[in-house]
Amino acid sequence: MTHPESQPMPRDRAWALPPLARRVLLLAPPLALAALEIVHPQPDETAQALMDAATWFAAFHAIQLVLVGFVALSVLLLADSFGRASAWVTRLGVGVFLVFFSAYDTVAGIGTGLAMRSARNLSAVQQEGVFDVVKDWPALGPIFALSIIGTAGWVVAVGSLALVARRQGAPRREWILLGLAALFLLGGHPFPFGTIAFGCFFVGALLHEFRAAGPAIRSRGAQGLGQERLVEAEGRDSNPRSA
Repeated sequence: MTHPESQPMPRDRAWALPPLARRVLLLAPPLALAALEIVHPQPDETAQALMDAATWFAAFHAIQLVLVGFVALSVLLLADSFGRASAWVTRLGVGVFLVFFSAYDTVAGIGTGLAMRSARNLSAVQQEGVFDVVKDWPALGPIFALSIIGTAGWVVAVGSLALVARRQGAPRREWILLGLAALFLLGGHPFPFGTIAFGCFFVGALLHEFRAAGPAIRSRGAQGLGQERLVEAEGRDSNPRSA
């Protein structure tokens, strides 16, 4: 019986990228986003507290918006290594995550921060009026539906990869981490759930890369050893024989 870690990886990759560039695009975005969520601003729900944090609130979500796009690319690259980048479930899940989560991030994050930053120059009554408008944007409400739909896209895309990894014989720790990455984002993207979700995806993808690189490393090692033995044999043949 073939051990799961020795099974060949799918070869039908849709994207041909240099190995280093591919690994950077696969691993760096989820790691960076997991770290960023640790410092996610969570001010008190008052007009003054939100105005004090408004600049960082808007800047944080602008950075997060960029990283979300790169994380979507990371999901596609991991799916590509399983031969699933062109699968409809992958495209649908990643597309929904990218469009709806980014829309929520723009309105509830960047929009809220910029609105409350502009309110600093208004009267106290006007500041409260602006706060009353934006305070429910990041919370439960019509705009929060964008986050729910976007998160559902993440669950579909990453959860399907966990199932594919299991069916293709990946080690248990690999597909379990991908499954946890899909589930933990249901708790929200700020720390701790967002950090755990994107961190699990990073570790799962890292384990997958180690497993995929194993056969190539062993093959290069065997080739190097064979060449060394060939050189030694040629050296012995070139030496004059003793009488």
